[in-house]
Amino acid sequence: IQGTVLKREKVLLQTRLAQAIAARELQVFYQPVVDARSGRIVGLEALARWHDDLEGWVPPDVFIPLAEHLGLIHDLGEQVFDHALERLKAWRREGNSVTAAVNLSRVQLFAPNFQERLLDKLKSYGLRPQDLVLEITESVALLDVSYESKRLHELAAAGFSLAIDDFGTGYSGLAQLHAMPIDTLKVDASFTARLNTEDGRRIVQAIVQMAHALKLETIVEGVEDEDDARYLISLGVTQIQGHHFGEPMPAGVIDMLLAKQAAQMA
Repeated sequence: IQGTVLKREKVLLQTRLAQAIAARELQVFYQPVVDARSGRIVGLEALARWHDDLEGWVPPDVFIPLAEHLGLIHDLGEQVFDHALERLKAWRREGNSVTAAVNLSRVQLFAPNFQERLLDKLKSYGLRPQDLVLEITESVALLDVSYESKRLHELAAAGFSLAIDDFGTGYSGLAQLHAMPIDTLKVDASFTARLNTEDGRRIVQAIVQMAHALKLETIVEGVEDEDDARYLISLGVTQIQGHHFGEPMPAGVIDMLLAKQAAQMA
């Protein structure tokens, strides 16, 4: 009986998610990416958030797989792009040179005419490919290498900056990384959580050294305190992201942070 109840609840949640996406009710929060040395906000990662009337805030690791299962991840992704580009246009108007990072699903990356449609969308907002960072999980990036679809190369040639998200969880080899036209490695927060151990520090050091050897920028996710930030800076990490510098927050809060930063630099 309990299993039947859980199944019914999941179906109802799926129904409400489908309705929320159709009504464009999902929100987009932004998490700052900061320059490791100056602490200045240099980028903002766009993250989908869903507040359900019955469940409250539903975690992304619950509703994103549901959207994929329902075949709605493309619609959801388009809404995140629209929101991020609208905000980016406003930030540019205010004189802010921050980039916006948007996560790409497998469905989006390999969709026909994805690049052309994204370029048209950018043009309609008066933006350039260089204003966007496209984040692709390591496992999806490896698919591109194995299929030899050259989608990543096409996006890089068009001027988009590409980042491998959750790096270290997909087991890509050096040769495969070398074949990818990427600019940035985002070190997964699961590694940052182990910086209090000697083995954890060694692993992060090895990843950062490898990134440097491949002339890649590094962003370390999940940085929660000053000690970790200082250690990462000592390794030569260029950018940092985590609750120590700011958790995902509504665009209006980001507007205030950027205005404050601009005033301090003036």
